[in-house]
Amino acid sequence: MLTQSEADALFAMSKKPKSSNGMIFPHSGEKLLAEFVSLDGREVFLFNITRGSIEVSKCTYQKRARQVEILRRLDVGGSPHPNPAVDMVPLNFLAPYNGIEIPCPHLHIYVEGFADKWAIPAPDDLINPDADLYVVMERFLRYCNVQEMPNIERSLFI
Repeated sequence: MLTQSEADALFAMSKKPKSSNGMIFPHSGEKLLAEFVSLDGREVFLFNITRGSIEVSKCTYQKRARQVEILRRLDVGGSPHPNPAVDMVPLNFLAPYNGIEIPCPHLHIYVEGFADKWAIPAPDDLINPDADLYVVMERFLRYCNVQEMPNIERSLFI
């Protein structure tokens, strides 16, 4: 488990693709895993895209550190997420979302002691009605401080 300051530092760290190998944006029911490294090469980050197979507009974008620690997860077209109900919120900006259900699209944020159990409404700069799933991926990567976009080919059937 990471401390909040460790998670925040890892999230803020500038990142670049580990490889220049080409990948294809996943079709419905498919997944993609891409590796990133910090600019100094000391930290490795994993980026997953998981597409829904029945609901084709459902997609999850996930940025992990240290193999298993989910720093951010963006859910599009899925179920609402119930946040924990606590007496004292762990981070002040989560107060309006304490104990409430957050509809999709929503953004999960690493919170020390809760992992990725907290979500907030997805920021407008990540999601908007005109953005296709490939554009959302690009926006999410920029949000995660990726300095150089990976070589992910846009599928014809997004």
